[in-house]
Amino acid sequence: MPKFFNTDCLISGLKPIDFHSDEFSARINGCTVKRLAMSNEIYHHLTGANNTTKSRVWYYDPGFNKALTIAAVQPAGTGHKVLRNRSISSPIKLIARTLLAGLLAWFATWVLMAIPVLSWYGANAQKGVPLLETLSIQIGVAVAVLCFSYLLWVRVKINQLEKWQSGDISLYTQAIPPEPEPTPPTKPTAVREAAREFVE
Repeated sequence: MPKFFNTDCLISGLKPIDFHSDEFSARINGCTVKRLAMSNEIYHHLTGANNTTKSRVWYYDPGFNKALTIAAVQPAGTGHKVLRNRSISSPIKLIARTLLAGLLAWFATWVLMAIPVLSWYGANAQKGVPLLETLSIQIGVAVAVLCFSYLLWVRVKINQLEKWQSGDISLYTQAIPPEPEPTPPTKPTAVREAAREFVE
């Protein structure tokens, strides 16, 4: 189930995971997060020279093991506008993802049901082709409609940031382990070092 929440936090140490994607590793309030997605505008804001204070950040967790996404950022202080992640609610992506979901469902129906349907008709396997075509089209359209409805719901949520509840970002971060303290040399090691210096 997707989650929508906001919190005041400081994001730093942004490093791209892949130069061909919009996912980054980062530090949020001093803790690490391995996958954080955002738009270029938000990335440039967060890496700006003056960004050393906490900002109000709206997070969208799509679930399904996908990256935590920054939906919007509002710089600290009054009067600053909200920087929105336009790529989440892009009409082009909405249509493309809907069509892709429908095509994949149509193709998967053919692959998974071709053998059962055609073998059911036996020697008259050609009569099973219309049934298979009908099933694949119906399932493809149904999946496309469900996908479109879900993406449209997400788009509506993204456009209603004022209704989002505050949340706990620590559920998505990991504390950085402290660096081990240097151990003093043991007595035999210290004696060997002193003897070597004396010989030299």
